[in-house]
Amino acid sequence: MRKFFTLLWLLFPVAVIYYHFNQGQTQMAREKARRHVAEIRALERAKEPNWESIVEEYDKVAAELPKDERPVVKHQIRLAKAKAKLEMLDVVGAISDLTELLQEAAQVHGDDAKTTRAIREMLGKAHYYATYLLKTNGASEDEWRPFAERTRQTFRYLAEHQEPGALAQYEQRVEAEFAKTLQRRTQ
Repeated sequence: MRKFFTLLWLLFPVAVIYYHFNQGQTQMAREKARRHVAEIRALERAKEPNWESIVEEYDKVAAELPKDERPVVKHQIRLAKAKAKLEMLDVVGAISDLTELLQEAAQVHGDDAKTTRAIREMLGKAHYYATYLLKTNGASEDEWRPFAERTRQTFRYLAEHQEPGALAQYEQRVEAEFAKTLQRRTQ
């Protein structure tokens, strides 16, 4: 029994070195990226966040990740970066990033995966922001209407694929908003 424990004690450093030079490096990179994301989240919660630096930090995190990192992690980081772009009101950049990310996520995870739904929801919000900004800045209806239609389609898709009663609730909310809009116009 003593020989067994002695042999085990002598082989332990070999196992540690093997792990360090194989999975250890990957694990250390993941841990470093996790700490970096925690720092970025603290920057986002600041009273006056600097969104440009936050976007740059998300780029750094994406570069720090190991090459064999799971796609869901990479997609979540890109989604967070797109959210930061929306906060900066870089709506065009956010829409293009989210559209590309949605296509990739749908291929990898499927249309109804949690990450894909979150990306689709953020894309709907980006289209809504674009509509709102165009309308408030006096753009013609031909300019803002496609963004409004895309917003409607995106949120309708999300409602239809959530649960059976969600579509009816969505349609009731849309009707209520439309009625409010008509009331404001007649006043």
